[in-house]
Amino acid sequence: MASTLPIPEKKPDKREYTIMVVPHHGQSVRSIRIPISAIKCGVGILSVAALILGGMFINYRHTVHTANAEKAELEKLRQVNNFQVKQIEQLAKATSVLQEDMARLNKLDAEVRRMLNNEETGVSRSGSARPGSNASGGQGGPTAPPKVDELLALVNDLQANAKAREQSLKNLRDALSERNARLAATPSIWPASGEVTSRFGWRSSPWGWGSDWHPGIDIANDYGTPIAATAAGEVVFSGWYGGYGQMIRIDHGNGIETVYAHNAENLVRPGQYVKKGDVIAYMGSTGASTGTHLHYEVRVNGTAVNPANFL
Repeated sequence: MASTLPIPEKKPDKREYTIMVVPHHGQSVRSIRIPISAIKCGVGILSVAALILGGMFINYRHTVHTANAEKAELEKLRQVNNFQVKQIEQLAKATSVLQEDMARLNKLDAEVRRMLNNEETGVSRSGSARPGSNASGGQGGPTAPPKVDELLALVNDLQANAKAREQSLKNLRDALSERNARLAATPSIWPASGEVTSRFGWRSSPWGWGSDWHPGIDIANDYGTPIAATAAGEVVFSGWYGGYGQMIRIDHGNGIETVYAHNAENLVRPGQYVKKGDVIAYMGSTGASTGTHLHYEVRVNGTAVNPANFL
């Protein structure tokens, strides 16, 4: 009888990893051996892949965060820019208003100059040179863009200065208007050309006896010589008045009146407003008169005063 030797059991290779696959009934069992090195290599590859994917995810998150931060910064800059644009628009409107203010000031200045009748000649103005001067028009200096707050402060200063100057010019204009109106209503010119034949006050009677009080001055000239109002005012009388003959009386306000007598013809009527220098009558010899002349009086609060004080 033959003897059998025991078959030594094969030990699994520690360098391999065995996977047993148990099939359904009637099929043999299969085993799959995977080298440990392959498993280690796979695990390493998976680890590297995980690290790469993690790095990519972190980089993606960082990129998204940076993009969002830049977007927020751009939005903030856009808002700041819009605010500055609005401020510049407001400055432009304020500048336009200032230009209108300066136009009004220039108009007021022209009115004041006309009132003063004293146009400046040969005087240097700001920003211009006198004729014949040696100004070369040199300019220079560093330039820098102005800040919005500086522009706002400048506009506010200009607005305040413009208002102050406008009010000052208005006050001056009103004062000059009042003065001119007062001067226009004050007798200050000769009523007619000619020779003064009788002055104000006591005189020898023109009728050849004694003396009498003469309340005005007599100016002799040719028949029909124009007679002018010596001040602006309202005609309160125009017609025949006893020894004055054809007479005109003008009220100039402030208690001042003027009288023009012995006229050949009156050209104005009561209630009419006349200006200084307007022709109101023609010289004649009506009433108590010895020849062609104008009898001119100035009355203050009803009392005759010397017309020479107004000429």
